[in-house]
Amino acid sequence: MRRTQQIESNHFEGALRPEEDWHAHAGGQFILVESGISHLRTERGAWAVPARRVAWVPSGVRHASRSTGVGSGWVILPPVSLKDLPDTVCVLRASALLITSLQRLARLKAAERRMRYLLWRIVAAEMKQAQSERQCEIPMPRAPRMLKAVQTVLMQPSAAMSLDAIAAHAGMSRRSFIRHFRDETGLSFTQWKRAVIAEYALELVASGQKVSSVAFDVGYESVSAFIAMFHRQYGGSPRRFLTERSDSWEVGSADINW
Repeated sequence: MRRTQQIESNHFEGALRPEEDWHAHAGGQFILVESGISHLRTERGAWAVPARRVAWVPSGVRHASRSTGVGSGWVILPPVSLKDLPDTVCVLRASALLITSLQRLARLKAAERRMRYLLWRIVAAEMKQAQSERQCEIPMPRAPRMLKAVQTVLMQPSAAMSLDAIAAHAGMSRRSFIRHFRDETGLSFTQWKRAVIAEYALELVASGQKVSSVAFDVGYESVSAFIAMFHRQYGGSPRRFLTERSDSWEVGSADINW
C-alpha cells in the first residue's frame, strides 16, 4: 500500500483516467468537486461525487478516484493533527462556508501558516454540521464470487440485467444470492442495481447527454419511468440534483480539538 502526504492540494480538470495504483494518505483526503462529477472507489464501496459536494476519505483508507466529462475540483490533504473528522468514507452536502474554506486552503501559499490554521479549524467545525448523502454510496459485496458477478452490472448498468443471471454468474441459487447479498451490502439487489444505474446515468447527464437519451441507454422504455427511478434514488431529477446547493453559512458551534 502506498501512503502519501507530500502535497497539500492538487487541482484536477477534465476527464481523468483511473489512477493506476490504489493509495492512502496519512491524514486523510478531501475531494472538492466544483463542476461535473468525480468517482471514488475503495475496497468496501463506490461513491459518486457531484458538483458542489465534498468527499472525505479517512486516514489509511486505500482508494482510487477519477473524474469524467468536464469535471473539475481539488484534492486537499488535511494536516495529520486535525481531529474530529469522520472515520468512514462519506460524500457530504457541504455548506458554502465549508466549500469556500477548502477552496481558499487549496490556493494558500506556503507562508500563510496562520490563515491555514484558522481555515482548518473552520473546516473541522463545519464537518460536524455537514449532512452525509448516503444515496451517493454503492456498497460492494466482499465475497469474491459475488463481487466478480456484480462487476458485470458495473461495466454496463442496465435495467434489463436480471437477478437470476447475476446469481447464476456467481454460481449461487437465486434464494442464496439474495440472502448473502443483503448480508454483505445492507441492500437488496434491486436497491443496489438502482443505485448503480442512477450513478451511471448521473455521469452521462453530467457529461452533457440529454436525459431522454440516457433513459433509453440504461434500459428504460420511457423517460418518466427513468425519472421516477432516479427520484427514488436521489430525491430529484438528474438536472436538479447536479445543480442544487446548500445555502447554509453557519459555522458549527461544537468544540474543536487540535
